[in-house]
Amino acid sequence: MIEISRRSALAIMAGGVVSTGVAYAAVSSFSDEDLVRVTLEKYLGRLNIRIEHLQQFVLAFRNRNPWNFPSEKLSDAVTLVEELKLGAARRLLPQQKREDLVHFDRWLIAEFHMLTDYAWRSSPNDPIRFTGWQSCTNPFANLEPPKLA
Repeated sequence: MIEISRRSALAIMAGGVVSTGVAYAAVSSFSDEDLVRVTLEKYLGRLNIRIEHLQQFVLAFRNRNPWNFPSEKLSDAVTLVEELKLGAARRLLPQQKREDLVHFDRWLIAEFHMLTDYAWRSSPNDPIRFTGWQSCTNPFANLEPPKLA
């Protein structure tokens, strides 16, 4: 039979407390930019975007779609799971939370294409810039409403 001394038990408990504290500090230090970056990199691969442009994009996305962002706890958990490459852990969430995250991912990718020059770069190594919302630049577009007879 294995006997554990009091010192061993205290050392194990102290290690558990320290590791819990480190995990909490790591999770609580995540920002919205971290969530957006790991989500976009999950679908689009490594992104060459400066932090200033990413912050502007996140601010514009949050202002345009405040209801799409997950709660703070959920976004921290998703960021941690995606950073650790454990994306399959999303299946453990309740159905509604999974649907909310899929909805968030779809809106995020769509807005990323509209608010940045991601699709207009000449090569994948070119930096991505935040361009903001731009009106239609098609010279042949008919912007007048249709006339009813």
